[in-house]
Amino acid sequence: MREESAASSRTDDGNCSRDGDARAAAKAGECVLSGELAVSGAAEDAPEITVRHSAGEVVKGCVHKRIDGFKSGLQNKKLLMTAGTMALVWLALTILPAIGFNPAPVQSLSFLTFARGGLSGGVPGFIGGLIGKGLIAYFVTLLVVGGISGESIMSNVRSIAGQFSGGKWDLAAISPLLVGGGAALFVYNFLAGTSTIMNCMVGIVAFLIAARALANKAGCVRQVFAAVFAKNGRADSGLVTKVMAGWAGGFALGVILSVFGGYTCYIAGFVLLVVGAVLMVTVQKQAGGVPA
Repeated sequence: MREESAASSRTDDGNCSRDGDARAAAKAGECVLSGELAVSGAAEDAPEITVRHSAGEVVKGCVHKRIDGFKSGLQNKKLLMTAGTMALVWLALTILPAIGFNPAPVQSLSFLTFARGGLSGGVPGFIGGLIGKGLIAYFVTLLVVGGISGESIMSNVRSIAGQFSGGKWDLAAISPLLVGGGAALFVYNFLAGTSTIMNCMVGIVAFLIAARALANKAGCVRQVFAAVFAKNGRADSGLVTKVMAGWAGGFALGVILSVFGGYTCYIAGFVLLVVGAVLMVTVQKQAGGVPA
């Protein structure tokens, strides 16, 4: 699982990919927390990605890295203080409304911290909310240790815009965007429990993290997509990049669809996935291979 892009630099054990922000953050512990692995052959000038593991193996490896990162983070006082502070804030923001104290400042802080994550949507919503809280904590940690900055966020967002502007808009280009977007809508609704405006902060954070992964051409999600679309141990880099662009765009769309509430994003995600998959199969049959 230690595949790297040509653009990535390695630590002594080869486990972490780096961008400009991550170099400054490595000493502060971002490297062990992020668990971001670049994919072999993911450099911009590489047409294909070498895939040596199945999607299940990639997920398993990423989970192990997250666990290892959590264990390493326990030795970092700054990270422990950040996690402890967020846990106390979440606890307070859960208790205060329950006892009838829920003024505008409390509601605003609940929105910003995703404090109500896991409080709706039944058991799946509870599990998704816990994972969503972990995503929020991860993003806050990146901010604390300097692993991400306002400048890099804007650069990452521009990289997404670049995927949707210009270029040739045919079935081969649209289908992976729809597949990635549909998958993101499903994940967003799962994390949010019920996709309401009050819970949409997890979608905003997921969008920013997905944009970061798209710009860096790294991360577990990219590896999973590469493994899913690989043939004979190779995946088209352009195809994976388009799926990742759709993945990031899907979270942004999910935030917008939150105005309708409920399980709208599950429905929209299902529609996009079906349409995208049908178009992708159509393109594959016409071209005699995987769409580029």
